[in-house]
Amino acid sequence: MMACELTFKTVYVCTVNFFAHYYFHNKAGNPWHNAGLLFPDLLRIFTSAQRISHKDPVFTNGLEFKELCTGINMHFKADDLFHNWQFFTYQNHELALKIRQSGLEFQRDWFLAHIFIELALDHTLVCENETGVAQLYTDLKSCEPNIWNKFFEKCSLNQTEKWNLGMNRFIENQYIMSYKDTEMVVYALNRIYQRAGIGIFNSKQIDFLIVLLNDFIPELKLNVRELHKLMTLNV
Repeated sequence: MMACELTFKTVYVCTVNFFAHYYFHNKAGNPWHNAGLLFPDLLRIFTSAQRISHKDPVFTNGLEFKELCTGINMHFKADDLFHNWQFFTYQNHELALKIRQSGLEFQRDWFLAHIFIELALDHTLVCENETGVAQLYTDLKSCEPNIWNKFFEKCSLNQTEKWNLGMNRFIENQYIMSYKDTEMVVYALNRIYQRAGIGIFNSKQIDFLIVLLNDFIPELKLNVRELHKLMTLNV
């Protein structure tokens, strides 16, 4: 009998830096571990009202399941490191102030700044590691649907069909590649803003965010090496 400990909760502050999780913690030749690195975010997007908490999922047997759970746990560890990174906390505050003081009536500026930084990080990493993005999709494609179905069943997750449909579309569209374009990064930010029930950006807000993003990216690039060290030395 497989033992799985998963609990669910609603988390308002989400993470969407798909490639960053893969970039820092992927294991070559281990697609189920690598799928686990993205699973908490993709679960929230592909299905509705399902969240995984920080409580570690544990399986007593089943190699694919063990590796998947290891990746899931690594996802949460990486989130904790990233969200407590001094550069992130400082820039979250500074960017929220700039957004608030823009006069463009953005709502929930702290949340917006939070997601802004995560997407900016993926943009930076994707631009420099396109082959890594391609490998990410190769890994996801090699994860068999029947294993996902069993995983959902053992963990009392529902909406399996939605999950498989969402995963297929995610692989086919290779959406992460679009993050190379700063306008698409802001488009993604707009979609998240809308999905969170906050609103939709108008044209002036979009123009402002594109300028803000292009100003922020060079500073972020200067600090990626520090983040890499943080991520690899503390897990």
